[in-house]
Amino acid sequence: MNKHNIAAGLLVLAAGLWGGAAMAQEAGPVLDVREFEGVRYITGGVGEEERNQLLASAQDFNLKLVFAEKSGDYLADVNIAIADSTGRKVLEARADGPLMLAKLPPGNYRVTAMANGREQTRRASVARTGQRSLTFYW
Repeated sequence: MNKHNIAAGLLVLAAGLWGGAAMAQEAGPVLDVREFEGVRYITGGVGEEERNQLLASAQDFNLKLVFAEKSGDYLADVNIAIADSTGRKVLEARADGPLMLAKLPPGNYRVTAMANGREQTRRASVARTGQRSLTFYW
């Protein structure tokens, strides 16, 4: 292969990478589905585009948590612990944004959220179908 072919190949490769990066930006942020001891969850929702993307995935999860200040402003960096009816921790995570979606086995849970140095606890009954939603205000 001569120098001209190598240079042309590199230009084509660079153009492809540039175009792929531009398409990824247009598609919006990619939210990762995470897992804690077999429980799948996703968190985020900072900005309208990311929030819309997260809510588009909501049908795959049966628990939705929302975090906000009493003023109505959304809140991020909330520590979450979810325990089942026996007290066993089934999910422990930090919410990257004001929304967290989780896929839990049907049952009764204790959901604890900590933000701004204050803790709140709610009980949630999660069914096999549908979605339970809890909102925490600080």
